[in-house]
Parts: sequence; C-alpha cells; structure tokens
Amino acid sequence: MKNKMKLSLNTIRKKMLFYFLMSIALVSSVSVYLSINSNKFFRKIDAMFLSSVLLEDMQNYLAESEKNLALFIRTKDSDSKNNYQLNADLLNENAEKLKNILLADDYNIERLTNLIDTFTKNAEEAIYAKQGRDANTMREKYNYVHQVGKYIMEEIQWLNLQQLKQNTEYYSALARNNIIVQKANFVMIVDILVLSCIIIFYITYKMTDPIMKLSQSAEEISKGNFDVDEVIVTSEDEIKIMAEAFNKMKSSVRNYIEELHNKSEIESKLMEKEMQNLKMQTLLNNAELQSLQSQINPHFLFNTLNAGVQLAMMEEAERTSCFLENLAAVFRYNVRRLDKEVTLNDEMNSVRAYIDLMKVRFGDMISFSVDIKDDELLQLNMPPLILQPIVENACIHGIGEKEEGGNIDIRVFRDEKDGLIEIVDNGVGMDKEVIDGILGKASAEETMPEKPKKGHTTGIGITNVIQRLRLYYRKDDIIDISSVKGKGTRVVIRIPAQEGKTCTS
Repeated sequence: MKNKMKLSLNTIRKKMLFYFLMSIALVSSVSVYLSINSNKFFRKIDAMFLSSVLLEDMQNYLAESEKNLALFIRTKDSDSKNNYQLNADLLNENAEKLKNILLADDYNIERLTNLIDTFTKNAEEAIYAKQGRDANTMREKYNYVHQVGKYIMEEIQWLNLQQLKQNTEYYSALARNNIIVQKANFVMIVDILVLSCIIIFYITYKMTDPIMKLSQSAEEISKGNFDVDEVIVTSEDEIKIMAEAFNKMKSSVRNYIEELHNKSEIESKLMEKEMQNLKMQTLLNNAELQSLQSQINPHFLFNTLNAGVQLAMMEEAERTSCFLENLAAVFRYNVRRLDKEVTLNDEMNSVRAYIDLMKVRFGDMISFSVDIKDDELLQLNMPPLILQPIVENACIHGIGEKEEGGNIDIRVFRDEKDGLIEIVDNGVGMDKEVIDGILGKASAEETMPEKPKKGHTTGIGITNVIQRLRLYYRKDDIIDISSVKGKGTRVVIRIPAQEGKTCTS
C-alpha cells in the first residue's frame, strides 16, 4: 500500500493537489459534522414538544365532541352529529399517535384510550337512544358521557402537566449538552487549523530542504571539493531526479579506486540489511508458530475431559470420574454466550456441579445445602452465570478466609407472585461501605471492565451480575445484599413472575 502511495504521488504537482484536497476534505468534514449535530438538536426539540401539541389538540377535540353531542341531543341536528363524529375520530387518532411517543413517568396510554373508547361508545348509544326516542336511556347515557368526558379532560390535563415538566427537564439537559457540543466543535476546529498549519510547514520543509542541500553541495563542488556528502532525497518526485543526477555527476569525476570502494561498501551494507531482514522474518515465523500452538480449541478440552471420564470409569475410579464430569459441565456452561437466556434449573445444575468441585477442593471445611420449595420456579427464565459467581464469592471471600470453614445455604422459594433465590453464608462478612460501593459501581452509567480475580472460574464479578440482572428485568431492586462483619452475608435475588417467562421445553 505504501509503494502504491509513493507511485501515485511521484510529482510535486500531485503532492500539492493531494495536500490541498486533504485540507478541503478535513474542513468539509467538520462542516458536515456541525450541520448534522445542529439538525439533530432541532429534531429533538421538535419531538420534545410533539406530545404537548397532541394533548392540547385532544382537549379541543374532546370539548368540541361534547359540545356537538349536547347540541344534537337538544336539536337532533344532523350537522351536529357529523361534527361530533369528526371530532371523536380526531380524538381517537391523536390517542393512537400518543402510543408511539415515550410519555412522562412511563405513563400507560391504555388507560386514556380506554376512557376515550368508553366516551365514544356511550355517546353513540345516547345518539341511538335519541333517534329511537328513548328519553330515559338517552338521558342516562348522556349524563354518563358527560362524566367520562370530565375524567378524560382531567387525565389529559394531568398528563400535559407531567409532560411539560419532563420537557422542561429534557430541554435543560439538551441545552447543557449543546453547550458541551459547541465547546467540542470549537476544539475540533482549532485542532483542524493547527493540523493544517503543521501539514503546510511540513510540506514546505520537505520540498525546500533538498533544494537547499543541492545548492550547498553545488557551491562546495565549484570550489573543487568533491568529498561532500551525497544529497539524499526520499521523496519520489522531480527533486529526487535532480538529486540523483547531481550525485552521478559528482561521482563520475572520482577515480576507479573510490568507485570500487564505494561499491563494495554499498554491497556490504545491502548484504547486512538482507541478513537482518532474514533474521527478522525467521523471528516472525517462530512467533506465528508459537501463536498457533498456543490456541486451544474448547471442543478439544471438552473431548479430552470426556476421555478422562471414560478412562476413570474403566479404571473404576468413580470419584475421579465424577470430578471430571463436574469440571466438564462447569467449563461447558461457563463458555456459553452471555446473551442467551437460561432457566433457573440450568443455573442450579451448574451450581450443583460447582459445589461438587468445591467439596473435593475444600473437603469438610465448607458445607453446602440446597433447598427448593417450589419446583415450578425452576422453569423461570433468567440470564446465565448469575448464581455461580455469587457462590464463588461466598466460598473464596466469605468462607475461604475463615480457618474453621463454614456453611453456604441456597434456598429457592416463592414470595407472593415473585420467586426468591437466597444465598446465605456464615463467612467473614463485609462492611456497609463495601456493599454500598458494590451497588454504586453497578449503578454507574459507565463502568470499566472487571479484572479476573484469582481463584474464580468465570472472571465475572458481582458488579457484572447486578448490572445484567437489572438490564434483563429492567428493575433496580432486583437484588438485595446484607452482611454483618464477622457473621456472614445474605444475597437475595427477586425474579418477577409476571416478567420472568417460563420455559416450556
């Protein structure tokens, strides 16, 4: 690619044209960027006030609908009926438009649309009763329509007020962001100007420096000094051609001994460079080979573990076979993709396999208990690799730091409609400041990736677990951590039954 660039810029004219077009492209890019940001700002402003305009129109359409309905009830005028129908249709149309707009406080638009449906349905029944001369039904339906209209008007006014508050806050934030963007744009413009000046100075230097060297060498040769250094030009243009011709002219007056000496010296340098290139290529080939040899296919590891299980079974080493099966199960589960949901039953199976591994590692130092009160909860969907990191923390940081060991209890039970997963240990515990730090880090908008901790199998920390739970269930109170220093820690995960869809397979 570098050689192609040199070939394409092999004249001063092409270089000047290229650098000129590059400067224009930089300035144009900044202009386009500023224009796009400006358009985005104004589009956000328009979208921000669209909901307020729709709500204001809905108030007018509702008032006109009630007015024309009342006029029809009194006069039975067909124009009043048509005007009512027109305004009612516009009212419903605006309500449908509101469904595509994010309203304040996540307002449920279905409540407003249901009121409007009730309003139009009873209004039509009142019109039908009026046409059928059923005065009692007409009076009853009209009074009910009037009452529902009040409810709708109050609902629209309340929603309009909330929307106004939200739009005010959003506009303030947007204005602050716009100031930041303006400052960033200013810095960008200054950077472009500075970069353009640097490019201009660099090009000027690269073009005039070889000419000055040629002038100095020509002056020395005119004085009879043929031992001046050769003029070296790295650019591929007319100046290099001039420098090469000048160097050839100077070399032609030297004797044959100097020419042979220079030639042998050049050949020696070329040979040394080729040897260096050959050594460098050998080093690169060795590095590439080592890189290929260091790549281990997870399927190879699974197959190897399975072969170990079969070998242990053939040798009747049941504990070793069970250990390898659990290790393969934990590893297979840990390398799965984190964006694929699993069931609580899958999580519990992985935790059981991990517990069996910890029993081999710690022996009687740590005791485990698993209590599932409701088997139906095992079919709830959840993100993968949630329970194992919590149990790992309890083993390594809770019980592992106690010489006498301890207990880890896992319970799954139902609390009203929600499912609860409780993990309790009697380890060293932690201070409230530590818990607040964990929850605060999980609530941060921008978080740095967690470094893998020694002794952990997944590299997934408790902060990552909390963040994925909150994103999956869209709730902040999805997990609760309580601890007493020196007594232990209790972690409770609440799975909302109405949002945790069950897996039927």
